[in-house]
Amino acid sequence: MKNVAKFLLVTLITLLTLEVLLRLTAPYLGSDVCNELYRTYSNDKGGIYYCEALSRCYFCLPNDHRRAAVNGYQWLHETDERGFRNPPGTEHEILILGDSFIYGHGVNEPQTAASLLRNHRGWKIYNLARQGDSLWQHYILFRLWEEQLRPKHIILCVFGNDFKDIEFIHPAAELKDPPELKPGFIEQVRKNLGDPGVRYQFGNWLSNSYTYRLGLFVRRRWNRQTLASQGPTQQQLQTTFDQTTVYYTLVFQDLVKRCQQRGYTLDVVFINTGATEPAWKWETEHIQNFVADLCARNHVHFCSTRDILADHPELTLPNDGHLNAKGNQVLADFIASQCQPGWK
Repeated sequence: MKNVAKFLLVTLITLLTLEVLLRLTAPYLGSDVCNELYRTYSNDKGGIYYCEALSRCYFCLPNDHRRAAVNGYQWLHETDERGFRNPPGTEHEILILGDSFIYGHGVNEPQTAASLLRNHRGWKIYNLARQGDSLWQHYILFRLWEEQLRPKHIILCVFGNDFKDIEFIHPAAELKDPPELKPGFIEQVRKNLGDPGVRYQFGNWLSNSYTYRLGLFVRRRWNRQTLASQGPTQQQLQTTFDQTTVYYTLVFQDLVKRCQQRGYTLDVVFINTGATEPAWKWETEHIQNFVADLCARNHVHFCSTRDILADHPELTLPNDGHLNAKGNQVLADFIASQCQPGWK
């Protein structure tokens, strides 16, 4: 019995030591291991999100404070009472919507484009961006918060994967008849968000263990078989693109109508960093052209960052692609130069 007890004690101490070491060193163990152990962009325990079932949209936990780590980069993730990355008491004359580029992946909040516009140019700007958001989430967030915040200006930042994201959320039928536009939909989502019980995250004490997560990661790698995979054909890309343009045309037109009714200005900034992979380049170029045409048809100001961000690796985080502090400064200056001249 003494030997068994000694073995169990040594095992427990070893596991506890490993757990502490993993929590201290996870960001330095390579991108894949870092992402698996932290699970920052997830609604698992330890992640920053929870999922609202009706909209199928992820929301950041409100009043959250934690160290985030993705792809080996670390930053402080702090949210306000609405679940957005803004300092307490942030004013909201301007709302900016976007994905991880506007949220500020990889940098601390003072280095984000929104914060630079706020602190260096005096803009009363409120950041509604989250990692992974696309046009459909932008529309939902606009509807959820604009009546309370009552801004004067809306800046909508679109990225090249916005079309790909929607195919995992809406079946083909909903792309022709968006549920977000139906009466009562947004009101029910708003009601659901007011229920703290909705803020459920998956997992328990075991699944929150970095040691346990590392074991799962190693097992998946051990069992994984390398399969030859081919990217989508151009015809498949075109079919998905055509289906999605119908959906986004309807959603965008409704957003424009609501901005006009409220007296808000609307600017669209296309975040283009210069895609090179063939399928990704095809998608980015087609989406940019579509969004530019959509803005022209609805008399909305459109601009693209391609000329200032493409072929500038010094503005991005190595082996990641998101903007570093310098890149965020360039983006902030571009937004200011493009949007503000059209405001009254």
